[in-house]
Amino acid sequence: MIAHPASRRRIAVLALAVVAYALAAWAVAPGFYDGIAPPQPYRWLSPPPQFRSANQLPLSGHATVRVAANGVVDPASVFTQDGQAAVSFVPGAFVTPADRSPVTIDIKPQTTSPNPGKVQLVTNVYCVTSSSTMAPGKDILVTLQFSTQIQAPSDVYEYQGDGPWQKLGSTGSAAPYYVAARATALGCFAAGSVASSGSSSAPQGAQGGGGNTLPIIVALAILVVVLAGIPLAVLRRRGSSEDAGDEETG
Repeated sequence: MIAHPASRRRIAVLALAVVAYALAAWAVAPGFYDGIAPPQPYRWLSPPPQFRSANQLPLSGHATVRVAANGVVDPASVFTQDGQAAVSFVPGAFVTPADRSPVTIDIKPQTTSPNPGKVQLVTNVYCVTSSSTMAPGKDILVTLQFSTQIQAPSDVYEYQGDGPWQKLGSTGSAAPYYVAARATALGCFAAGSVASSGSSSAPQGAQGGGGNTLPIIVALAILVVVLAGIPLAVLRRRGSSEDAGDEETG
């Protein structure tokens, strides 16, 4: 049975749509998925044994924040060069220098820190300093990345001077493999969880092999399969309906 010209045209349009869909998917990869893909391998200052062979040292961050015309220090977000640590704040979070000079802010990974006790730290320790003190009643948002190959930390912790460590909690994060919390003072920060009796005491709390990564990979794979199957399902359904119509008219 020969399909009508109109039917052939509709099928051809659907076929072109399927091809265009596939080409578009290939064209945007990998950039299109950057927002949901796991970040680059974590840079450890003191890497656990399983990460030592390919480890790169973490980077620091530096920024200069100007004073606005109204005499208030501008808002800003300051990141380390590798994106593993960041601080963000609103206007007026820092005291304006007497000469209205810009405020400098530094984020540096710390080689030594007080004993965290029962807290199992799973990130580097980052210390934040500035050329001006924080304004009373203001806070900063501290965001820390953690490795895709470890169990996610539950909270951000902070210490000042010689310690001890204090729990800041967690505000949550929209991005995978990041944890954030608000702090009312500058200091040194790391992410971790209270160690359970059966957990390992290895430095930095690195455990397991990708317990967080596998579910995300599986979910993305299912999503890709479902999306890829939609045009084909439409094509088949349209073709079956038209074939049935042709038989009735024939």
